[in-house]
Amino acid sequence: MTKGDRSGDDRPVSILDLHGIPELTAVHRSDRFLELGACVTLSTILSLPDSLALDPLREGIRSIATASVRNLATIGGNVSAHDFFMTCFSALACMDAAVELRDTTGARWAGIHTLIGEDGRPAFPVSTIMTRIRIPSLHWDFATIRRLGEQTRGEPCPASFSAAARVEKGTIMELRLVAAGRTIVRDRSLELSLIGQRLPLTPKLIETAEAAASVMARERELDAVRADRYGSAVAAFLYDMQGQSR
Repeated sequence: MTKGDRSGDDRPVSILDLHGIPELTAVHRSDRFLELGACVTLSTILSLPDSLALDPLREGIRSIATASVRNLATIGGNVSAHDFFMTCFSALACMDAAVELRDTTGARWAGIHTLIGEDGRPAFPVSTIMTRIRIPSLHWDFATIRRLGEQTRGEPCPASFSAAARVEKGTIMELRLVAAGRTIVRDRSLELSLIGQRLPLTPKLIETAEAAASVMARERELDAVRADRYGSAVAAFLYDMQGQSR
């Protein structure tokens, strides 16, 4: 199907409608994964049983626009944006999701980080479509997502921070901290420095983590305001893990 460009350019624009393909709107659950077709709407994800371990994704979807928009918007569309990473991307990156990509050579599964370029910006493969998203069925003791910036406030693009942690016997066993906007930020060395630490963390350790997060964000070319917000969000999450408010 082709349609003329509204800008006045008479060159045809190709449009491919995927909504009529049942596979792309299906939801499958196994003991290890939850699989979502790329055309599953955001509202459908919110309607899934609360027993499914879907935070921080579920929390992030609730923050997106209005219910009427979520009835139309799809998980694949949110993840496949080309100019910047939208809200669901930071959550799915935090959850180590995988995506099924199809092109003329066939279908393949790849980690969602495949969609990130070496410069930390979106790099969706050309001549490729996303058909499914696979989320590991992992329970997180703590999970959150926060906005770092809003497009509606005149800022260049929205940005979000997602975090998830698993704690056993008062010790941090697993931790993921991700910020995404025009670029993506994940400092694995910072995560590793906190894994194995016992709660409660010392204020000095949290202060050091906040500073390291802000520095990494600046290196990833997040603007100064968002970099500071990211550092503050990391600190706030670490305080929340031990039942303290900042």
